[in-house]
Amino acid sequence: MCRSGSSCSAAGISLSVLAEQFHLNPQYISQLFKSEIGVNFLAYLTNIRMDKAKKLLLSTSLSIAEVAEQSGYGDYRVFTKVFKKAEGITPSQYRRDFLDKGSASGV
Repeated sequence: MCRSGSSCSAAGISLSVLAEQFHLNPQYISQLFKSEIGVNFLAYLTNIRMDKAKKLLLSTSLSIAEVAEQSGYGDYRVFTKVFKKAEGITPSQYRRDFLDKGSASGV
């Protein structure tokens, strides 16, 4: 289904889209995901998106809105809220903390 994660990070992916693509019931896919992967679909998708966002924040100078879009979020405010819930800090602070650590260590 979404083993590599790359196909799941698209903005339009959802249980409904997967159900339609695989001709299965969304509830069945949700149960299958939980039993096979160990977490629910939304948690899995959020984890993939957060990993991508963190990489983009640290390796590019893209704006937060651009990082949000490339991570599968159409609204940067939703992205910021989800990021803060997942990481405990905002995307801007995450980037700033990394840059501060890099300059403090002479990197």
